[in-house]
Amino acid sequence: MRNKVFYGWIITAAGCVIMAVTMGIVTNCNSLYIRPVAETLGISRQAVSLMISILNFGTMGTAFLAGRIFNEKNIITVMKIAITIMVITYFANSFAKSIYFLYITYFINGIMMCLVTTLPITFLINNWFIDRAGFALGLASMGSGFGGALFNALAGQLMSRFGWVMTYRVLSLFILVLAVPCIFFVLKLKPADMGLKPYTDHIHEKKDVKKSAEGLTFSEARKTSRFRILCVLTVLIGISMNSMYSTISPHLQDQGYSLTFSANFLSICMLMLAGGKIVLGRIFDRFGVRFAFCWACASLALALAGMLVCRNMFALVLLALGVGFGCIFGAVVYPLSVPLIFGRKDYRAIVGPLSALVSLGGVIGPVLAGRIYDMTGSYNPCYLGALVIMIIVILVLLRLLPGKDEQYRQD
Repeated sequence: MRNKVFYGWIITAAGCVIMAVTMGIVTNCNSLYIRPVAETLGISRQAVSLMISILNFGTMGTAFLAGRIFNEKNIITVMKIAITIMVITYFANSFAKSIYFLYITYFINGIMMCLVTTLPITFLINNWFIDRAGFALGLASMGSGFGGALFNALAGQLMSRFGWVMTYRVLSLFILVLAVPCIFFVLKLKPADMGLKPYTDHIHEKKDVKKSAEGLTFSEARKTSRFRILCVLTVLIGISMNSMYSTISPHLQDQGYSLTFSANFLSICMLMLAGGKIVLGRIFDRFGVRFAFCWACASLALALAGMLVCRNMFALVLLALGVGFGCIFGAVVYPLSVPLIFGRKDYRAIVGPLSALVSLGGVIGPVLAGRIYDMTGSYNPCYLGALVIMIIVILVLLRLLPGKDEQYRQD
């Protein structure tokens, strides 16, 4: 048995594929549809862009209820139902004759996205890994970055040759062929179901690390000042992150870069996101929640500074690095932080609302950035304000979060 690959790593690989063809397609390819759909339906681009906000609303609302939806036994069952509905509704987008039809399908897809990606995959990985859970989640989450880079390129080719209707249909087949088999036939709920034990290196800190079974319930956690302050910081982080990430392409064009250059730079950022998830997962494992969380926030601050001076080519390198480590809060930072801060006793109920607050930032941030641009003719005031916010957030987190010897253990 020792020479065989631990099945938890196969679970991790399946999670990577699932993230690649769900988030990589349903979330990361959205901007490509805005112009052609607007032209075909004879409506404004703003009206089409609203479907992205509706997708985020669906994800956000479902994340709040994640603790009630998921339990110890139904995780894979819920994923099977969700991926089936996602394939149907994403394919149904191709039949849209009205933007309101797309609003409905995108809202449904937002709900299904929450039920099939980061949260359930995190729950499964925590079942399979005592040690290296951060690294495993980083590997699984990198799929969304690779998928975004791959399927944006593929969707661009399909759309230029066959139009947006056929693009929806072809991409939905990728979800069917790749994600559905992984969920139905590869994922297993717990190691015990296969006569195995969770992965461990047997090198835990002994006395100074608390057992996660002693963690807080959601009702206990939400009464603490640590949880309430973290909720406020989460919204601020979500707004700062999304106001920046959603405006990279138009801001670069405003600064004199071509549309082709900005599109290629976005692909590079997605690849950096994929690598950043793995590295940040290892940082969580090795240095603990305080260092890793502040590292992610400092990276986001670096990206914001890069946006302010992006006419300098060296600043673009800093921007790409900052995006790689600083735009992965919903996918990596919160799923790994919650069990270390509050324990795993009521993990699903606690991580859901925090993930939802990140999504709330995804709704507010782009709208706020657009409003500031309309008022000033530049995104720079938005970036400067977000940079100041992130510096304050880091200072608060340094006092708020536990050190490595004070955090709960991941078992």
